[in-house]
Amino acid sequence: MKQTFTLRKLHILGLALIIIGIVLSVFGKVRSGSLLLAIGMAGYAYTRYFIIGMKRRIELFLPLLIAGTLFVVSLTLPHAR
Repeated sequence: MKQTFTLRKLHILGLALIIIGIVLSVFGKVRSGSLLLAIGMAGYAYTRYFIIGMKRRIELFLPLLIAGTLFVVSLTLPHAR
């Protein structure tokens, strides 16, 4: 059975979401940009961990913790456009 999304494709998708999130944040859509940035960062960190084959768990959990914190903060922004 062929996988539709390989790790490499998910890695590129994570990078694309990060770039789109940064561009949206710069042009005023802070909440949407932060959400995309958090999702992209989590996907990038997860796929990078498995592509490179690192086995120190802190290299997976710390970026995921930062991405999760950014996600929560972006949802609680009071007046983000």
